[in-house]
Amino acid sequence: MIAHMDTTAPSSQFPRISVITPSLNQGEFLDTCIESVLAQEYPNLEFIVIDGGSTDGSLEIIKAHADHFTHWVSEPDNGQSHAINKGLQRATGELVTWLNADDFFYPGALQAMAEAWAANPDAAFYWGNGNRVHRDGQKRFSHYPDADVFFDRTALIEGLNYILQPATFINHKVLASAGFLDESLHYGMDTDLWIRLSGVAEPVRVSACIAANREYGDTKSLSGSFKRTEELRCLAERHSGNPMTPGALWYYLHALHDHMLQNPKSYPKGGVQVAASHWHAVEMLMAREGRIRGIFPARMTGWQRFCNRWRCRYLWVADLLTITWHGVRGPRR
Repeated sequence: MIAHMDTTAPSSQFPRISVITPSLNQGEFLDTCIESVLAQEYPNLEFIVIDGGSTDGSLEIIKAHADHFTHWVSEPDNGQSHAINKGLQRATGELVTWLNADDFFYPGALQAMAEAWAANPDAAFYWGNGNRVHRDGQKRFSHYPDADVFFDRTALIEGLNYILQPATFINHKVLASAGFLDESLHYGMDTDLWIRLSGVAEPVRVSACIAANREYGDTKSLSGSFKRTEELRCLAERHSGNPMTPGALWYYLHALHDHMLQNPKSYPKGGVQVAASHWHAVEMLMAREGRIRGIFPARMTGWQRFCNRWRCRYLWVADLLTITWHGVRGPRR
């Protein structure tokens, strides 16, 4: 059990937390992001803003808050990973994290992470819960709908990235050992980092709701399509030796399904249904061992494992019936 830290104590009694915000033309969200950090009123905060040379009014927002930053810069960089690394190189906190300009913290986030660090100062990183939110910040759903999620490194390598980045804080001394972000990666740099960090030390789960992750059409996760999928496939192969892991296949089928929805005239009738069936079947195959519920490693009861196995069999039958009914080379729309 984590002991609550006395917020009236001198700041030196709190671990220093370094928050890095990379931004490029995110003026629509930047003020909300900055205010969510400052509203923490955390007594030992190091706040670093790395702007990539925005032209949308972001600079005015940054200058309005400049007194609260340990360091800020606005200049061209080589992409998001490079911008974050620039901040990490300056960070001096025992805990470090990056908060993208379109995400935001919930009240008490830094306090919860400081307490987790105090209880487990040798952990690789501290991963909390959070919400997936719309562009306007309204909640869509909780990232971890089930409280019984646990860390499984094999599932992270061969399955999906189930770690919510803005709700994850990194132990600086473990980061120094594992290395910073791989700047050649544009979509999976956080996945790669979680894998490398967890190879050095065990992460710690934090049950608190830490941050909100915005999801809208312009975000890299939603707009990356096959470029993102191929990068994630190569990343999984790098760490597993397997050129097509179940997770890589899931990402590919997800991208294919979305692409077919957007371009229905380019595919046979019924193709979208077939792609969707394969996509969900792969998800069920990942769950067949009984450790993964949905896309997260979670402890399951015997009944839940039984239901997972039968749902997987059902999807295979549904897939076969869909192919038989429509024909994979049936008439075009």
